[in-house]
Amino acid sequence: MRRQVLLTAALVAAVFLFVVLTLPPRPVPAAGTVDDDLRRRTIAGAVHVHSTRSDGTGSVDEIAAAANRAGLRFVVITDHGDASRPPDPPQYRHGVLVIDAVEISTNQGHVIALDLPAAPYPLGGEARDVVEDVRRLGGFAIAAHPESSKPELRWTARDAPIDGVEWINLDSAWRDESRLRLVRAAIDYPLGPPSALASLLDRPGVTLDRWDAMTERRAVVAVAGHDAHGGVAEGGRGGWRRRLGVPSYEASFRTFALRTILPADLRGSAADDARVVVEAIKSGRTFTAIDAVATPAFIDFRAAAAGVPGLTGQTIPFAAGATVTVRATVPDGGRLVLFRGGSEVAQSTTDELTARADAPGAYRVEVRAGTAPGDPPVPWLVTNPIYLRAQPAADGEAGPQAAAFAAIDGAGAVVEKEPESEGTISKTAAGFSLAYRLRSGDRVSQYVAAALPMPQNTDARALEFVGRSSSPMRLSVQLRFNELGGARWVRSVYLSPEPNRIVVPFAEMVPADRPSKPPQFPAASSILFVVDLTNAAPGQSGAAEISGLSLAK
Repeated sequence: MRRQVLLTAALVAAVFLFVVLTLPPRPVPAAGTVDDDLRRRTIAGAVHVHSTRSDGTGSVDEIAAAANRAGLRFVVITDHGDASRPPDPPQYRHGVLVIDAVEISTNQGHVIALDLPAAPYPLGGEARDVVEDVRRLGGFAIAAHPESSKPELRWTARDAPIDGVEWINLDSAWRDESRLRLVRAAIDYPLGPPSALASLLDRPGVTLDRWDAMTERRAVVAVAGHDAHGGVAEGGRGGWRRRLGVPSYEASFRTFALRTILPADLRGSAADDARVVVEAIKSGRTFTAIDAVATPAFIDFRAAAAGVPGLTGQTIPFAAGATVTVRATVPDGGRLVLFRGGSEVAQSTTDELTARADAPGAYRVEVRAGTAPGDPPVPWLVTNPIYLRAQPAADGEAGPQAAAFAAIDGAGAVVEKEPESEGTISKTAAGFSLAYRLRSGDRVSQYVAAALPMPQNTDARALEFVGRSSSPMRLSVQLRFNELGGARWVRSVYLSPEPNRIVVPFAEMVPADRPSKPPQFPAASSILFVVDLTNAAPGQSGAAEISGLSLAK
């Protein structure tokens, strides 16, 4: 018996010794000659954090306290919603600047909407429409966890004109790991939470490659998303509640942080300081550092072309003889790497790098650490680009062009609706007006629609009309195919009290119910203009006017 006890104790001791000796490395020091003023103006924070207002486990006050313990200066709360709730004003809690934002679910992934006022209607539906709405309202749209291994979280709207992208997301890091690696991280967590979480990070090559490709066409800001929930939560009638406080907010915040480079240090006025921090994020004056790998993290990244200087996030004209200079803190054995368009163009094993910018492009910097985890290793520090452009980048793309050729008489419009919702159609001089009131109470697929027969014309490629509404809204333009069992293809459009010419190309429509091959659009049975719960709420009422409706090429 005694022998068995001794053997068991020896085995336990051996296992414990093995775990201790193979723990993920603790943060190593990083050193470099960075200006003291720049160090003061560089502050760390967290973006993409959930509270008990959605599916997080901690209150905003608890989150701020955790951020303070982790050494952060700001935190951006991004509870799930449709953006119709007015954001809370910025405030200081526990010495941490708290900024309220929102995470919006779309049909192709999630959008972090920063600097967004309350929307006049619920935002949802197609990702391109949500991004369009966020930008119209003055907000900043960031694609969240773009390569999540969970399909419903993955960002698939590759053509949506997002303003930013999460190049790394802590909640996504563990989802593609083996069970063995997850078990090991769970064993390591009590002995060093940030290092254990960092051990699950890899270089997100697909995300970085796609971001680099986007930045060659236009400016797109990369941020680090904690996606912190404060542990595992479960929902119920009483709301979300904590089931397991792992990983904690503090552990997540200590794993990595988004650094903003400000014109001056924060001054203590929440409203003023929030504007400065948000503007730094929107302009790309940021970089990410994995604090569980090395610390401290500072970088001075500059470019110059024909005497015109540029800093991180800025765009300057490209000229022959352009140069890029970098000074940064670098871990012992680490190296600086300069990228253009996703390709390495220069590197240095010291804390300084100077290189000739031989071609236009988006130039960015990574600092790599020899102790970084992952296969391939996650970069320790990642900056946003400086854009050296051969000519000013186009601001958006021209809208769809079409030539109307077959008028559609709006006199044939009839109402279709959910039984307890209300809708009436009034004829106008050039079309019709749809007045609607959705049933109040619970969400039970309320809708009101105006339906017209679709003229048969094999040359049609689009619908064209002038639309206006009693208040800002989104209207779903749909084609219904009776021969396909009533299948509908849809495209959402924005209406306001000001009349606006709208073109809906059939090629931009998507299936409403289930994936299917694009039909012969001119063979549709009906045209519908639909108000539903995608962008409206139960009990909502209003009116939409359609005039000059026609088929177009």
